[in-house]
Amino acid sequence: MKKAIAFMLSFVLMCSLSTTAFAQETDKPIYDEETAKMYERLYAEDQAVIAEIERNLPMLLEEGKIIAETDAKSNLPQTRSSALGSYGDILVSLVIDSGSSGFAGHAAIVSSNSSKSIESYAKSWSPIDKDGVQYYDNTWNTKSGALLVRPNGATASQFSTAASFAARQIGKPYNWVFTDKTTTKKFYCSQLVWQAWLDAGINCETGSVPNAIIAPADLVNSSNTYIVKQVP
Repeated sequence: MKKAIAFMLSFVLMCSLSTTAFAQETDKPIYDEETAKMYERLYAEDQAVIAEIERNLPMLLEEGKIIAETDAKSNLPQTRSSALGSYGDILVSLVIDSGSSGFAGHAAIVSSNSSKSIESYAKSWSPIDKDGVQYYDNTWNTKSGALLVRPNGATASQFSTAASFAARQIGKPYNWVFTDKTTTKKFYCSQLVWQAWLDAGINCETGSVPNAIIAPADLVNSSNTYIVKQVP
């Protein structure tokens, strides 16, 4: 199913039109005209990905349910009712919220303590008024529409490795250069999650429509991930 989505998006994105990409923030760098146009194009591509995910969400949830049932029989982290997900799990919102980097949505990774998530916000958007990578209370089970996402075929050890990587980044600053997704000196939200799982040996961008950034939607649309559940 995701391969078909990726194929359709490849055509849609070639035809996508630029839209206004970012709200103004006092601590946001000022981009030159060429860079601003690039981000507008990337934003339009991101919106096309999200629209396609939303259209196919019922089928993606059904596919994920089948995979999750298999995982429940193996030695993988089990979710808790008091928090969304367990260590190493990927949490994604595809709606614009106070933590949006301009691209729709937000992403987080569950820490080794399931009651805590590890997330990266710009200070002006942070619910705890701190810049960059920090621990947050895992209240994602209260966010309507939030998605619990897992990498395909990951082992318990890989879940632990991903959570540990994210924890080692605590205190690093927010990354405003969204196209610099391979740096480990600073992170935006979905970049942190992607890098954590890359460190564990799984590329959660594979199979999504590749471009210069790693957006929250890419973590959902990847052929290397599946959706476990959606918060009502």
